[in-house]
Parts: sequence; C-alpha cells; structure tokens
Amino acid sequence: MLEESTIFLCLAGSHAHGTAGHGSDIDLRGVCVAPLSVRCSLFQQFEQTESALPDALWQRVLPVLQQHASASRGLGKQVESVVFDVAKFLRLCASANPNALEILFADEQDWLFKTEVWATIHAQRHRFLTQMVHQTYVGYAAAQLRRIESHRGWLLNPPKAKPSRAEFGLPEVGTFNRDDQKRLEGATGGLPPEVIRTLAAEKSYRGAMKYWESYLSWEKNRNPARAELERKFGYDTKHAAHLIRLMRCGLEVLQTGTLIVRRPDADELVAIKQGSWSYDRLIDESEALTADLAVAFATTSLPEDVDRSWVDELALSAIIRS
Repeated sequence: MLEESTIFLCLAGSHAHGTAGHGSDIDLRGVCVAPLSVRCSLFQQFEQTESALPDALWQRVLPVLQQHASASRGLGKQVESVVFDVAKFLRLCASANPNALEILFADEQDWLFKTEVWATIHAQRHRFLTQMVHQTYVGYAAAQLRRIESHRGWLLNPPKAKPSRAEFGLPEVGTFNRDDQKRLEGATGGLPPEVIRTLAAEKSYRGAMKYWESYLSWEKNRNPARAELERKFGYDTKHAAHLIRLMRCGLEVLQTGTLIVRRPDADELVAIKQGSWSYDRLIDESEALTADLAVAFATTSLPEDVDRSWVDELALSAIIRS
C-alpha cells in the first residue's frame, strides 16, 4: 500500500535537527493517503505504520540518503520509519503535536520524497501554528525533565533492594484483590480506621514496586554509551539537549510564528549532549526559558486554535486528489 499511497518522506531526529553524529541512527517520517477501500472498510483500520519501508519505496529514497550530508554516514546503522495516514497526521498537527509539526516544517534539504498533494499541504503549514504550542512544547520538555530527574535520582541514590510487603506493615499475602482495592478507595466514608490504614499501605507498596521495576528496566535497557555519559556527568545529557531544543523551538514559534526544525544552535545542542552544561546550569536555563515562554504566550499574535473546518477541507482535498 505504501508504495502507491505515500505523499511525503523526510528525515527526522538528529539528522533533521542538524545534531547527528557518526553513530546516529536514521529516523524516517512520512505521510500517506490510505486508499478509499481501507478508509471506508468496516474491518480494516489504518492510522500509521512503524515497519520498514517497502523495497520499492526504499530504493526510491536511498539515492537521496546517499547524497545527504549526515544521513549518508548512518546508512550502516539502524533505520526506523513511521508513516502516518494524512487524517491522523493533520489531526496531530492541528493539536500542535511537536513530532507532527517537525514533519510539516522539516527543512527541504531533509526531504526524501514528495508529491503535489504534499506541496499543497506544506504551502499552508503556518496555519497550523497556534497558541497551543505553548502547552505542547512545554509539556514535552517537562517530560524530558522528569526523566532527567528520575535518572539522576537513580544515579545518585539507587534503590538498594526490592521493596517487601513487611516494610509497609503488610502480610505477605495481599489483603485485598485489585477490584476490592479500587472499590474501597473510591468509597466516600464509613470505612474502619484499620481498613483505611491498610489501603494506604497497599497504595504505598504499589508505588514503591513501580519505582523499583522502573529502575530495573532503566538499568537493563539503557544504551551503554549513554549510560557512560550519565555516570560521567551525573544526569542524562541527551534528554537535556532535547529539553532545551523543545523549549527554544516553542519560544521561537510563539515569538516569530514559524518553526525552525534544522537548528541554528545545533553545535550548542551537540555540546549539551556531550556534557558541556552542568546539571545546575540546565535547571537554571530551563527555568529561564519557562519564564520566557510564559511571556511569549501572553503576547503572541498566533491564533488560539486552528480553524478545524479548514483542516477538514484540507484533509478531504488530499484524499480526493490521491
């Protein structure tokens, strides 16, 4: 299906940001228009695919990748691709999703394949930029900061052992099953004090177990090179670079009404990823950017929301023309 229905493919991630190193994987992102038979089917659904590109489509974009300044060095690395149906893609853009907007505003030197249908969508890209970017970009950046703080906590003070029920004053066998716990926790009152205490202990134990399991997963699955940077600098520097990039992009959109995906500050972002900033500086910079974003949000000339009837018309036009 993708061979005939794809209307756009581009590079994403570090190769699109201008921050790729020699070991950077290749991320491809694209948009297709699912056939009407699939779109109208009562039994089939298609919103996106995260599989390798079909061979015919891969052979079409490979020569472009071979000529690309940074992607050409990563062709021996892992290649990941995500292709969205145009309806989901435009819906994500309309909700100011940062990942979707990066596809829409990708620098043309990072385009791999396009059609006239895509050219029509791209020509109207600025109409998708709204005040909602404040919420989404700050939200995505906050998620990066939470990961940084969680990982830093594990680095500086790793859990020593798996939590036991006895630590929380609980018997080895659960006092309530999950359905009972949910029902009792939702009760408005009238529970005996000992039941309330037991429910609170069960909840604390579940939280401690979730923290322990998250720690074990992080310790087992993190990239060795990235783990070495964390040990050396005391925090996840890759997440730090993403955090600063997201906040600066969101600020620029609110101030200028455009999104710059290929970063003019790429060298600094690479340096952050390599540990040039201390953890304290990262926190100071993120707090300053948060304040700047609040001011920009209050003074931006961007509309509050996208014109949804226009988005519907754009999607319908793309479907009819494909």
